[in-house]
Amino acid sequence: MEQHERIERHFDDRAARYHNPVTDFMGERELRVIRTLVPEGSRVLDYGCGSGRAAIDHLRRGCTVTAYDLSREMLAIAEERAGSLGASAEFTSDAGALEGRRWPVVTCIGVLDYYTDPQPLLVTLRGHLEPGGRLVVTWPNARSPLGQAYRIGSALFTLGSHPRSAASARRACEAAGLRVEELRYAAPAVPGLAHTLVLALSRA
Repeated sequence: MEQHERIERHFDDRAARYHNPVTDFMGERELRVIRTLVPEGSRVLDYGCGSGRAAIDHLRRGCTVTAYDLSREMLAIAEERAGSLGASAEFTSDAGALEGRRWPVVTCIGVLDYYTDPQPLLVTLRGHLEPGGRLVVTWPNARSPLGQAYRIGSALFTLGSHPRSAASARRACEAAGLRVEELRYAAPAVPGLAHTLVLALSRA
């Protein structure tokens, strides 16, 4: 089974129990950093939107959002959550619906760590980015005890995660033709402890 099919099946199965106090707590702290990198009112592609945490946050800040995810079950939750807020977005699980389209802002939050080789996905994301646009991605921080605890826990209970150091994340992005404009830390915003690396990228 190809990796993206395995990811799709996993999140279809997990969708109904995805949210819990720990993921919600950590997710909110990631969003505190991500918000500073996504201007209000932007036109945004949220790639791998999952249950909509980032996509809905973008909507609340006046953004026009296209939300894509492999998992139809996760996407349905995201669409339902947006609807309950009276917000509308373009929700799709069809990668073909994104072909040939570009956005000034693309976010990919909590996705890359599920791929042993992130370069193909990074190249795809680069292809959806307008010239002069910004791509925001995250990885678990391999230098953090929180990131390593997540790696161990994900290996036991989910798909398995592949944390990266800041230097490793930078190399992966540069190999895909992306330039690292900013590197920030989240959950908490302390480099040595932060669970999450947040990178703002542009086309090289």
